[in-house]
Amino acid sequence: MSNFLNIDSVRLFIVLIFPGLISMKIYRLLMPARPVDWSNALVEGLFYSIINFAIFLPLVIPIHLNNFPSDHPIWYAICGVAILLVGPILWPIILTQIFRSKLFIGRLQIPYPTSWDYFFDKREPVFILIHLNDGKMIGGYFGTDSYATSFPNHGDIYLQSVFKVNDDGTFDEPIEDTKGLLIRKEEYTCLEIFNVPQQQEGGKQ
Repeated sequence: MSNFLNIDSVRLFIVLIFPGLISMKIYRLLMPARPVDWSNALVEGLFYSIINFAIFLPLVIPIHLNNFPSDHPIWYAICGVAILLVGPILWPIILTQIFRSKLFIGRLQIPYPTSWDYFFDKREPVFILIHLNDGKMIGGYFGTDSYATSFPNHGDIYLQSVFKVNDDGTFDEPIEDTKGLLIRKEEYTCLEIFNVPQQQEGGKQ
């Protein structure tokens, strides 16, 4: 154990694994994703660290030239922070923006774990008709103040406005003084999703 925790081992871990683990964590904060499988996390972290170092190769090479650290300690520290911290944070942000861009969204198989995560990650305002377990229906508006949980806890949803629903499933008037609806996935069988008419704003008729 003492050999494993020596300064060289810690330094090697920070350089070869830590940047990749940072990227994995940031990606999971930005995109719904499966939990980290720690049995493979170090290998995955090493993979992303190698990609990070490859991108920063034009900076890595000068760092290891003759007497570079001693001659330029401030520049060396800046490069180290960029390689070990800034880059690993930046690349997942860029990648998720690419995934969500109109140029690629129809051409890439985006790695969402469920169709629920794919739809609600778009944050598109919609009306939702909820079919409850007892056969009744309730309607709601999903907008900018609404929230849907993501994998692995997907299925729970908060709708910022609630509407009365007729027997045929059509929306009626909004419920007065509504502060929204919280519903768990165990309480309904399915959701029907409808576009918001352009003249309608904030889920109000």
